[in-house]
Amino acid sequence: MCMFAVANVSAQQIAVSKPHGFYDKSFSLTIEGGGENTIRYTTDGSTPTQQSKLYTGPLTISHNTILRAVAYNGSSVVGMPITATYLFMDDVLSQSNTPEGYPSTWGKYTDIDGTAIADYEMDPEMTENTTLRPKIVKGLESLPILSIVTDKDNLFSHENDEEKGGIYIFTGPPVGDATGHGWTRPASVELFGQGHDFSIGCGLRLHGGHGRLAEKNPKHSFRLVFKEQYGAKSLKYPLFGEDEPKKFDQLVLRCHFGNSWQHWTEGNRQKAQYTRDVWARRMQRRMGHTSVNALYVHVFLNGMYWGMYNIAERVDDQYGKDHLGGAKEDIDVVKVEEDGGNHIDASEGTLDAWNEMISLCRIVGGEKGNIDPQQAYEQLKDSLLDIDQFIDYMLINQYGGNTDWDHHNWYAIRRKGPGSQGFRFLCWDSELIIDNPSENVVNKNNGYNFPTGIFHGLLNNEEFARNYVRRAKEVLAPDGFLGEASAVEVWDSLYSVISDALYAEAARWGDYRCDVHQYTSRGQLYTVDETYKTERNRLLNNYFPMRSDFVLNSILSYVAVDDFEAPEEWVAMNRDMFLEWDSNNANSKPLDKKPAYDWNFNAVLGGGGVVAGFVNVEANKYADLSNYDKLVLRGTGNGLRILANRLVDHGEWKQVVVNFNENDPYWDSEMQVIIVPLEVLRTMNTTSNNPRVDDFLHLHALKVDWNNQANVRGAYLIPSKEIVGIDDIMADNGQKVGGIGENGAIYNLQGQKVISPSRGIFIKNGRKVLVNK
Repeated sequence: MCMFAVANVSAQQIAVSKPHGFYDKSFSLTIEGGGENTIRYTTDGSTPTQQSKLYTGPLTISHNTILRAVAYNGSSVVGMPITATYLFMDDVLSQSNTPEGYPSTWGKYTDIDGTAIADYEMDPEMTENTTLRPKIVKGLESLPILSIVTDKDNLFSHENDEEKGGIYIFTGPPVGDATGHGWTRPASVELFGQGHDFSIGCGLRLHGGHGRLAEKNPKHSFRLVFKEQYGAKSLKYPLFGEDEPKKFDQLVLRCHFGNSWQHWTEGNRQKAQYTRDVWARRMQRRMGHTSVNALYVHVFLNGMYWGMYNIAERVDDQYGKDHLGGAKEDIDVVKVEEDGGNHIDASEGTLDAWNEMISLCRIVGGEKGNIDPQQAYEQLKDSLLDIDQFIDYMLINQYGGNTDWDHHNWYAIRRKGPGSQGFRFLCWDSELIIDNPSENVVNKNNGYNFPTGIFHGLLNNEEFARNYVRRAKEVLAPDGFLGEASAVEVWDSLYSVISDALYAEAARWGDYRCDVHQYTSRGQLYTVDETYKTERNRLLNNYFPMRSDFVLNSILSYVAVDDFEAPEEWVAMNRDMFLEWDSNNANSKPLDKKPAYDWNFNAVLGGGGVVAGFVNVEANKYADLSNYDKLVLRGTGNGLRILANRLVDHGEWKQVVVNFNENDPYWDSEMQVIIVPLEVLRTMNTTSNNPRVDDFLHLHALKVDWNNQANVRGAYLIPSKEIVGIDDIMADNGQKVGGIGENGAIYNLQGQKVISPSRGIFIKNGRKVLVNK
């Protein structure tokens, strides 16, 4: 026996002998319980009344049946009404376009003349095809079933009345006639199959924006509202798994409107994949952030198959409590409200914190305020905006090339009080993404009240810009979250869930623009094998493989910030290193003078341009780099000369010329820098090809060679561990090398005595020496 939506079962509570579900043959059904009370029932989805059929004995169920029953004691309802949906595959596949009692037209068009032609049937061109029929059957069995049951007039009554009008007729779109907006009707919903099982009363209303326009979309989205007036105060059920929230005040049934087979434009229909919106939400979760859960289901309305939907959490105060903590009254939810014209609205809480955040963003972006921009940024990241989460949110939308955003289609949610991490932005209704591999939305800016405006304001802060670019390089790398492998992995994980179910969706809606309503031009019969897989292959071959690089290059060309983060032990070269000295040997002392030098980092220089140092390369003017092991250079271009160890004015010197690309022998591909071992300069021949080993390294200039161009962004020095730690090097007798007296012995850098040293660097009497032989 299966009990439905019964918290405390009593002897008077009724129940049915067979659970809701699919059946392949007729069966006998009894309604049990109720004591001495009278049981009334219906089998067409309507609410049972005292005038409904009297239950007197077992019922034979052999076709699609919606059983609704209630017990009466006189004129009073006793216990909880029950609803149970029984489906038979043959009935679903032969679903008629003229169901008894249902209208032949739906609501009036808004932007064009006419009234929507009703469409109920499963396309016989597909269901009677011997190849497709078994695939459709398999598809219907592959997802949980969500059955919505309500009086048919609640959906399809043409009576223009706030209490009696049908919500599928008066859809309340955000443009044109708003009649029907917010109308909610009592209903019962059941979820069964694939391990799910619940039945509960709820309120039913339409959901969405332009998807409620009859000419644009015949397959509308719904919202389930749980209130005591409809049944239970909330749904308590682990809908998205045991580790996810288990209590819901509202749920959204998303119909997949953008890039779907029923869409009003042909180009949009050709791109149907039914995974784009959920991909964005799953990617947000994969990157470690709060996101909106989703569950793919097949929806039935009063026993009629209505297509593949996904159930999504409604972003409300209950959602905030579950995902952010605190109490419901601690939650602010901000979104763009489309009804009445797009405007920012607090659907939960207030706009106080939001307005404060926007004011600070304006200051960071350059507008005058009562604090400086850095203070404004610090206040933002303290408790008003989760910076790291916001960066990832922007990168997901930039990677997806979201063209239907951010003038709408987003949520921002925040928990008030101590420890608040600030507003977090949630991916929502991201259906127009993952299309054009060259789509660039990095520079999109809809103003400060929208995510793109906030983003551009924050780019004025160097810390934010640097963190944004660093994160972009990380997640858009081949092994990053938004690299090809990860993006496709999420994409394919969703496809594996719906790959079979798509055949049922095609049979329900794939013929709509071909056979029912052409809108501006007649569409084709949209199928899985011909239409869907063609688009899937296009994306796998021509979008994902190149998208990450394109987005990263777009970001790097748009955001002018040096995001390089040098390792902790590296020392940034600075101006004070370039001095005038009393000599040019290992024992030189700096003079108390401040000579003129060049310092032109982050500038494109042509041949002869000096990045750092002395243009005339004088023998006693240099930066002493003797105590460093390596010179690191970051930049772009070719022909950068490293000029060192000129002992006589106008005389020979030592020189290494480097190019900032992977073909240079000193290029480090991991760090994307040039790393020159300074020993190379110490021991190399001079520019006159004379052999000479120096025990010092004096850098005179970094200079661009003639007929070349370079932009050096930074120069760093890696200290010599051998020099810094020389007193800690132990000789082979166990004594520190630095503590050995004037004994003339020579040691290698590991502290081992060397009898006959060859060319290289060694230690003698506690000092580093170079040997050339």
